[in-house]
Amino acid sequence: MSESAEAAGTLWTTPTQFTGRAIKATAAYGGVKLAFPENYVHFKDNYKDEFKQKFPYSKVPAWEGADGFLLFESAPIARYVASLAPESGLLGKGPKDAALIDQWMHLMEEVNDYTETIECLLSGSSAPYSASMMKKVTGYQMRALKTLDGHLGERKYFLEQLTLADIWVASLVLRACGIILDTKAREGLPHLMRHLAEVISMPVFEGIFGAIPKLESVQTPEGSKKRKTEVAADKEAEPRATRTTRKKSNVGAV
Repeated sequence: MSESAEAAGTLWTTPTQFTGRAIKATAAYGGVKLAFPENYVHFKDNYKDEFKQKFPYSKVPAWEGADGFLLFESAPIARYVASLAPESGLLGKGPKDAALIDQWMHLMEEVNDYTETIECLLSGSSAPYSASMMKKVTGYQMRALKTLDGHLGERKYFLEQLTLADIWVASLVLRACGIILDTKAREGLPHLMRHLAEVISMPVFEGIFGAIPKLESVQTPEGSKKRKTEVAADKEAEPRATRTTRKKSNVGAV
């Protein structure tokens, strides 16, 4: 384990896992030092008996504290890491703040569930693409996102100061920006996008989140198929003489 002697615990995650980034950001903000397993290979090491004895569900993120405390599932790990830095304010000032933080985190987890469903629809990894299903899921997701955006309309953060809710929401909105929140969608979520930009650009999070990806428009399988059909139709409609001339002009081209 890298630097485990000085760390509060070891975190298993992957560079592309957005909930893992949220946990790293939580630790960074609270000044909690993390260790990471050396040479971890995802989808291989997490199915080994040694890993499964500690974490029977074989999932990451996973946490092993310096005291031997074991924990899996993203949000509980993030909350626990935040609790290791009580002076950070990440968990608020009392039970009511803690409940509000959970409220916004749970709502954002619902948004993330929709993001995962949309990603599967776009890739066709779970089932053939369905335009009607896509419309329904994106509608549900936007309803939740609008709720988050509306709350931030007159606030800098979800509570009075930056808390775990802000880190959690920003991390998962960042993920959605690379999959479904294109330019048009972002224009309808001005407060949420402002919040995202402000949170991930904080110096304490340098090297954790990266830049907000550009996404001009969501490319659906249906749209790609339509474009291919249109291109094929254009080629078929092109005069034969023109196509022949083009082929001759390309002879010997590199």
